Amino acid sequence: MPLEIMLRYGVHACTDVTGFGLTGHLREMSKASECDAILYHSKVPYIEEAYNHAAAGIIPGGTFNNHSFVKEDVDFGSCGRTTELLLCDAQTSGGLLIALPGKDAAALVNELHSAGIKEAGVIGKFTGRGKGRIIIS
Repeated sequence: MPLEIMLRYGVHACTDVTGFGLTGHLREMSKASECDAILYHSKVPYIEEAYNHAAAGIIPGGTFNNHSFVKEDVDFGSCGRTTELLLCDAQTSGGLLIALPGKDAAALVNELHSAGIKEAGVIGKFTGRGKGRIIIS
């Protein structure tokens, strides 16, 4: 069903967020498109137990590998170490990361919500041509 909805909008790219973590997949999108991006960490949905485990230091080794892979291209700012690691989490749920024109984002999210995909939301934006840098805000 999400595919049929997405086809009604000007989607530029889409990937499932899996083993490389959110920042790993966003990095691949931003590098390939030569666009910089801002990721709003407070808009990213987390499973509460995952956050609690990460805060307690229970973190899979793949997450640290992902962090090493993206750290030269991601400015984590002051989001905090737990959030930083969760954005690189190797155990992500396979949600979709969708890139489309900003003017269409709210309409797509509303339609996904109407279809029962309540977790859908705008978690960032591409800011224009660049080197594929990601700013965590």
